Amino acid sequence: MGEQGAPDPARARDAAALVALMRELRERSGLTYRRLQRRAAEEGMVLPRSTISDVLARNALPRAEVLEAFVVACGDGARLDAWLEARRRIAGREEGAPAPGRRRARRLRLLWVPAVAAVLALAYWAFVLAPAGTSGGGRPSAAPSPADATDARGGAFSLFEARSTKGATIASVGYRYWDTGDGWYGIEYVMPYSRDDRDAYGDGWGGRLLMHYEDRRGRRTEVLVGNPDGAQRAGRDTVRYGLKNVWFEVCDFDGRELRGCQRLRKART
Repeated sequence: MGEQGAPDPARARDAAALVALMRELRERSGLTYRRLQRRAAEEGMVLPRSTISDVLARNALPRAEVLEAFVVACGDGARLDAWLEARRRIAGREEGAPAPGRRRARRLRLLWVPAVAAVLALAYWAFVLAPAGTSGGGRPSAAPSPADATDARGGAFSLFEARSTKGATIASVGYRYWDTGDGWYGIEYVMPYSRDDRDAYGDGWGGRLLMHYEDRRGRRTEVLVGNPDGAQRAGRDTVRYGLKNVWFEVCDFDGRELRGCQRLRKART
């Protein structure tokens, strides 16, 4: 990009103008939301189609990592600094200078995002996205036939994602399962991840990514990863056996109670 007539982010004076230029950039690229998602993944970034649709439908300032992935996917990476500078300028004008604690949280966030994006993109695109026999909540809806049951890890990874109903916490996890032939399942999940939405920094609420499941002792709930207010965290990749009825949930958490819990759903492709 960068040819004559290309949208110039330096012209944006507010969030609505910046988003309008993003719409223009997408139109000039001629790419569908699906193709933008794939191109971002090829660059080690996460840019779900639902996020693109949400950002372009609103006049709110997009998050820096979303803007970065979007601009690169649209083919305007050579002018990425200009886009990010426009966002910083508008953010400073509309929100005021961030407090020292927020600047530190921002630096930590920038360190985490590339690693999270790279691993999730690998899990998301290296495999077929929809494992046979999986319902929207990640629960095995029907056991495969005995001929399909093997001791080796099987099935394909799916990416599950959601934000809390209050909108303060965003979470995702890559997940797959396989029948172990004994009435139970082996499961593998990769890069469990939760973060505080930038608009909710300083509200006193962090977040938690929960996994609900059933084992031989009954129904159980486990915290996969939790993030404090204004920050993000990634958990460990794990393989487990002897589970079934597995599903994931994201909640806001203030250190005492959970609120706004929302079930993670398989990302649209």
